[in-house]
Amino acid sequence: MSLTANDVSWSAGGALILDGVRLRVEPGRTVGLLGPNGSGKSSLLRLLAGLRRPASGTVAVGDRTTDRWPRRELARRVAVVEQQVGTDVDLTVAEVVALGRTPHRSGWGGRSAADEEIIRRALAQTGLDGLAHRRWHGLSGGERQRAQIARALAQEPVELVLDEPTNHLDIAHQLDLLALVRRLPVTSVIALHDLNLAGMFCDELAVLSGGRVVAAGTPREVLTERTIAEVYGVRCEVSEVDGHPHVRFLPELPVSG
Repeated sequence: MSLTANDVSWSAGGALILDGVRLRVEPGRTVGLLGPNGSGKSSLLRLLAGLRRPASGTVAVGDRTTDRWPRRELARRVAVVEQQVGTDVDLTVAEVVALGRTPHRSGWGGRSAADEEIIRRALAQTGLDGLAHRRWHGLSGGERQRAQIARALAQEPVELVLDEPTNHLDIAHQLDLLALVRRLPVTSVIALHDLNLAGMFCDELAVLSGGRVVAAGTPREVLTERTIAEVYGVRCEVSEVDGHPHVRFLPELPVSG
């Protein structure tokens, strides 16, 4: 397994956020996490990345549980893209992306020629090569998001964990980003709100509700009218477009009176 959660529970502020979650992510697969706000998606991602430790159960990266990984080795292996990242330091885009090389450098050594090439490639992959010298505080929300993804790519991870990476991106960049993630030779876990994007780009889906996994499988198995109604409380029709499930939401029925 590349990433595994075994009966994982986690609490915050006295509230149970995750309750006995099981998730197995095979190497090289792209798995989407779905669920309404507060369902536990972000918390599960942080546990999978080793940023938090479960209250009970275990999380494994490769053949080791996260508590057995040295922090530096885990930082080299797993890259994380959070929903929102702020900084008081006004770095350039290239400097932000260069942070992805930090776990690979030893001591106080500067960036090598190999580092520079990896940074250049990450900028090009995310369409930021023309913005390398722009300042962070002058970027739009979408440009900042792409810079964070480029920083994760510069890390050269085995596993890539992304929390709502399409936030702030226009439709074209959403499609480009998820197509890029699909092409990368990595294992990816992505929290998404857009069910149709999840159906298009993910190999498998897991739906969280109330801190539990309530559905898991292929997009065709998971994105059903019944599951969407039960989890999100909305009516929809699910059809198939180009081999992928497509969700069309329906208006609420008028209350008869």
